[in-house]
Amino acid sequence: MLQLINIDALLPGMFIIRVTKQVGKIKVASAGKVNDEQDITELAEKGILQVQIDISKSTHLTSHQDNDDTYVNASGLSYNQQLAHSLALHDQAKLIQGRLIKRVAKGKIADLEEIDNITQQIVNKAFECDDALAITTLLKQNDEYFLEHSINCAILMVMFGRALKIENTTLQHLGAGALLMDIGMVKLPLLLTQKAGSLSPQDTLRMQRHVDIALQLLEPIEDVDEVSLVVIKQHQERLDGTGYPDGLRGEKISQYGRMAAIVDTYDSLITTRPYREASRPADALIKMQNENLGLDKELLSQFIGCIGANPIGSLVKLASSKLAMVIRLNPLSPLSPVVMVFYNLTTQLDEVVQIDLTKVDDEIVASVSPDDFGIRLSEFLHHSFFNT
Repeated sequence: MLQLINIDALLPGMFIIRVTKQVGKIKVASAGKVNDEQDITELAEKGILQVQIDISKSTHLTSHQDNDDTYVNASGLSYNQQLAHSLALHDQAKLIQGRLIKRVAKGKIADLEEIDNITQQIVNKAFECDDALAITTLLKQNDEYFLEHSINCAILMVMFGRALKIENTTLQHLGAGALLMDIGMVKLPLLLTQKAGSLSPQDTLRMQRHVDIALQLLEPIEDVDEVSLVVIKQHQERLDGTGYPDGLRGEKISQYGRMAAIVDTYDSLITTRPYREASRPADALIKMQNENLGLDKELLSQFIGCIGANPIGSLVKLASSKLAMVIRLNPLSPLSPVVMVFYNLTTQLDEVVQIDLTKVDDEIVASVSPDDFGIRLSEFLHHSFFNT
């Protein structure tokens, strides 16, 4: 992402692409990274007034933001450590889920050892990295929908279950069920699962078969826990009876099935699909609250309390006309999280600082989309926190 910066706003770590305004006749080699304050002083003395920088090659966010290094969570991890662990876990989960999808495509799953191992790690990280794990569910690659959707649902299910104080063994089974609940989609034709337009009644029935296909694939495997099977069987059931495969109503749907319906709906809404654009996370939650989607509204309120009305990792606009990313929730003040400001819309300059909205006279006024500002969230996180 390219940006124009006045010389008085230039920071060490910024990568200059070219000089855009200059007085005087001294030519300056413009491309390169600003190493320190002395470099900035020398550029100003040579008459440089404005430069263009490349945010993706810059490291000033790491150098100059208050990364809250003094903050550690209950597990003794700083925010950067939590984020590093969470991103590594997400990458590992993608590898494992990718191998599972390849085995499903060939028609056979020998065992679920890797799935059990990775879901145990997700449970561990839900406790160790409680401030940062949710960010990974917003790292979207639209060409990997089924793979990432399953991982995101597993993470959200575990986080949701933890917030409901469900014991750890059951949390692991909930996560495994979420990882497995859409494997039947792999056996359906791509022309069906990637269809851009509305599904015909016949196509809808074929799509709904993915639940039964998943259960058939798992049938030969011993020791698949009943909790995991319930998640798979019921994640598409709805309280009003409009769901599938059995059209269950009300209390006939277990708590685990209702939880799965919520996380599945949420992650689907915030992901771009061939037939619609992604919703912003906050907008998706509002839609789920206000529209009759057959979800358990009491559980939905608890889910929102778990991930935040403006979920961790989502981008927001503040009343002060600053853009920021939500990085940590304040449980006692759910509408006032800790955010990382990265841009000032008024000055059109970077303004990088962490702000606890419970301690300042500022507030969130809107959610925004990374696409609106050409931001790739994964790259942004690496540049912002890890200088990579």
